[in-house]
Formats: sequence, C-alpha cells, structure tokens
Amino acid sequence: MSVTHVYAGPSLHAATVRSLLPDAVVHPPVRHGDLTACPAGPGDRVVVLDGQFFQSASVRHKEICEVIARGAAVYGAASMGALRAAELGPYGMTGSGIVHRLYATGLIERDDEVALVHTEPDAGSRALTVALVSVRVGLRRLVRRQVITAADEARLLTAAEHLPFTSRTWQGILQQADGVSQAAAEAVRGAVAGPAETWDVKAQDARALLARLARSPVPPAPRPAPVPTTVHVENWRRTADAESLTLVTAAQIYADDYPALHHRTVLRLLTGAGDDEDVRLLEQRAVTAARSHGLLPADGAAFKTWLSGAEADTPDDDAVLARVLVRSYRWSCGLTPLPVLTDAVRAAPGVGRLRELIVDADRLNTELAQRGYPLGRVSRTALHRNCLRRWNTGSLLPALYDHGFTGTSDLETRAGRFAPHLGLADPPGLRLLDD
Repeated sequence: MSVTHVYAGPSLHAATVRSLLPDAVVHPPVRHGDLTACPAGPGDRVVVLDGQFFQSASVRHKEICEVIARGAAVYGAASMGALRAAELGPYGMTGSGIVHRLYATGLIERDDEVALVHTEPDAGSRALTVALVSVRVGLRRLVRRQVITAADEARLLTAAEHLPFTSRTWQGILQQADGVSQAAAEAVRGAVAGPAETWDVKAQDARALLARLARSPVPPAPRPAPVPTTVHVENWRRTADAESLTLVTAAQIYADDYPALHHRTVLRLLTGAGDDEDVRLLEQRAVTAARSHGLLPADGAAFKTWLSGAEADTPDDDAVLARVLVRSYRWSCGLTPLPVLTDAVRAAPGVGRLRELIVDADRLNTELAQRGYPLGRVSRTALHRNCLRRWNTGSLLPALYDHGFTGTSDLETRAGRFAPHLGLADPPGLRLLDD
C-alpha cells in the first residue's frame, strides 16, 4: 500500500494536512538526516513543505536524490520544498505552486525569501515572523486589486528586504517603511488580519498541492538522473541507522574482544573473503593486494604514525602491515562496514549482555538528567580517561583505531551516550565471541 509522508510546519499545520490527506504520515519540518531515515520506497510519496535550516542543518540535496532513487515520488512546495524542487527539478523532484515557480524562473533567488522564525514542533511550529516571499506576493496582489499603489508596494517591499528574517513581521515592515500612506497601512493590516491561508502564498501553495495529491493516484517515480554516491551520503546512512550504530558503538566500547572481531571483519571486506578464512591468511591477502595497488610504500616510516611501541620496530611484518590497513580504514562510498559489523555483533553469543549494558547506560542517563546533569556536561577529558581505563591502555589513538573509531571526534560524537556509564568505579565489560 502506498504511503504519503508529509513534512510540514508553519506553512500548514498537522491537523490541516490530515484533513486534506487523511492517510498521510505527518512529520515536523524536515531536517538534515530525516529523509535518509524515512522508510519511503517504491510507490510511496514524499511531500516536502517546510524545513529547518536555522535551528539545525537543512536537508541536503543528495538526501532527496537518494529517496527518488529508491523509487518514491518526491514533491516540493510552499517553503523549503519549493526551494529544493526548483534546484532538483532535473533530478526528479516535482515542484508545485507560486513560490516554486518564482524560484524555478529565477525571479527570486535568496534562501531567506521563505525563511521565518517559528516555535518548536512540539509547540505546533507556529510562525512568529513572516516570509519575504509572502510579503512580496501579498503586496503584489493588493496592487492588482488597486488596494495600494505601486509606490506603496515598493516602499513596503524595500523595508521588508532590509529586515533580517528573524525580525520580519508585518508590524515591523509597516513601522520601517517610509512614505506609506495611512490608508495603505490600514489596508495591509486588514488584508493580513485573517487566517494565514487567506493571504499567505506558502500556505496556499501547500494546500493546493495536498488537495491535488488527494485526487490523484500515485504516479510512477520519474527515472532519476544518476547522482554519484559520496562518503558524506554513506555517513548520513550510517547515522540514520540509529539502532545499528548504537549496538556497534556499545560493542566498540564494552567488548574486550571487539578489536579482534573488527580486525577480522575489515580484512574480509578488504579482501572479499568468506567467513571461515584464517586471520593470518586474510592478513597476507590484504597486504599483497595493498602492495599491488601501491598502497604500501617501500619506506615503512611513511605509515609509522599508525603504529605504537614495539610495532614500529617491525613495520614490514605482514601482521603489522595488516594492522595499519585496518587502523587506517575509513568509511567509503564503495565499502560500508556498518551492516557487516552489525551482523557480526548481532550474531555473537554475548550480544544479549551487550543489550543489557545499553539499557543500563540509558537508565543512568535518565537518572542524571532528572537530577540536572544532562549528557552535555560530560567532559571530553573524562571520556578519554575512562576509555583508556576500560581498554587498559596508555595510548588512546591506537586503541581507538583498534576499536573501530576513526579518531577522537568520532569517539566523542558517538560515545557520549555511554560516557557517564564508563565513569563508574568499575566499568563493566564483556566478551562477544565466547560469552
């Protein structure tokens, strides 16, 4: 059965969306990462009306292209949707409405044409300011109806353009505009006094698109133009798979034998080997392949930064070189280990105890938050110190690489959820492979 996902906020409230499309799945204004996590696929529709860009990162173009590539039909109108549809029309996104047409024809270009301040989604995403494009279209309509003059329109529009979007209100525009007659000011106040759908072009575009979709069967998705997958897209996918990422992160932190599991798994990915290959053979194959592709320079000193202690004294040993390959491995668009690592952790005998540790860590976080100590207060220094203690090592970077982290920033981004738990007097551990 087809599902229609609608991302809406100040342009059209959730109740109005459901009145026009009763079966729609309504989401708050779209943010970076939301579409990557959206389950839309072949036969589904995704409608982007509103989006965030000030409170959080805005939805990326390639996130939309990826949804189109899955086979979903993606529409845009009103606000962020109109802007992205004008940019991505050649790649399969369908635009609708006046705002989209203004962007698509180049009559407007600035992002802040559709920007406004609104309350948080939990508070209804209520608009607190007015979008410049709504001012622009609203004033033009008043001129055509001969309610205000073209000179009044120009003065009011100039005032609106000079106000930052965070302060752009009808009252502020009228106060800032010079030379506008009292009659024109009263006419504008009267025109915008009613519900937004009576004067706001963004609300009108949103309603018109949803009404049309309610009458129309779901069309086949257009053939998407080829868009190269990048490392950034792979990282977005990884972040969107929150359950898998949490499970692997917990294994990296708590499982004493995770480095062995990680080492073997990455070598399998690098060599294309099966599950039952001997680790020593995998190391030899990986090193041979790396040499054949020129990835291991003759001068071993070139990669000694990946080694520590006695390892640096034998840089030509296959086991040491294989360790360099695994430690220097990074997520890439052609080789994504998260699904493979997640499958390996889920299949391990100790995964049940690992899930219990995740629950324990979340319970501790809840208790601390109730006492006024949120996760944001955990220091980076304490996190590093506790990881060193948990892993029984005095050198952080090699230990991070062996546990599958790409560096300190990766650790700090993903391990914050477990930081208070790691600070316990006796940080727990487990073995995944021989529980």
